[in-house]
Amino acid sequence: MRSTPGIFDHLLFAILLLLPLLEWRWSWPRYLRRLAAGEVGERLRYLRSLIAGEWALTLGLLAIWTVCKRPWANLWLGSPNPARLGIGFGYVLLLVGVLVWQRSAILMRPGVMVRVRARLKYAEALLPHTATERKTFWLVSLTAGVCEETLYRGFMTWYLAVWMGLIPAFVVSSILFGAAHIYMGIAQVPKTALVGLIFAGVVFYSGSLWPATLLHAAIDWNSGELGFGILSTPPVQDAADSLPLPPV
Repeated sequence: MRSTPGIFDHLLFAILLLLPLLEWRWSWPRYLRRLAAGEVGERLRYLRSLIAGEWALTLGLLAIWTVCKRPWANLWLGSPNPARLGIGFGYVLLLVGVLVWQRSAILMRPGVMVRVRARLKYAEALLPHTATERKTFWLVSLTAGVCEETLYRGFMTWYLAVWMGLIPAFVVSSILFGAAHIYMGIAQVPKTALVGLIFAGVVFYSGSLWPATLLHAAIDWNSGELGFGILSTPPVQDAADSLPLPPV
């Protein structure tokens, strides 16, 4: 049973379109300037603001769903086929294992760490540099997994599917998910959109938001751990370490 979008749905959709533009043109540049000025605790404040903002939107969405008594299956939070759900989780755990292995391999090779640090330059302002920031980034990762999957693969896919059908909705919502990361550079938009399509594929096959939520949170957590491991280690070039760089 598919509900019809109402005024609050249109408003939330508009917010999800406008907030990334506001972050790109206003809040992110201001944050970078404060960070460059050496303001104490600025990165922690920014990370905490991300957590608060995403949970506010997500809890608002869930409140609307509860009050309107809408089917949770519309957000891919219903009761999926157990076999497909199990396969979905199995696939996700395999990918997570590969990511953890890759991170361990990188952090054991100083020469590779130098090159990966250069690749992560676009995200350095967001990655944890201290033990306290590292723990906060764990919460950021969990928040991204739960909230962004609920908002994009859940709500936005449902909203768009009303007008264009399910598969196009998955594609468009993934593109908008990529566009929401434009503040990190235009080059990151297509890359993040592709990751969004992978999340969408996991949701579509498993029939549930939960495997994609786990994968999303694990990817962000792994990136934070990799970033912390590299940024907290003095950059030393190891000339003997010339093996090809693993993709990150």
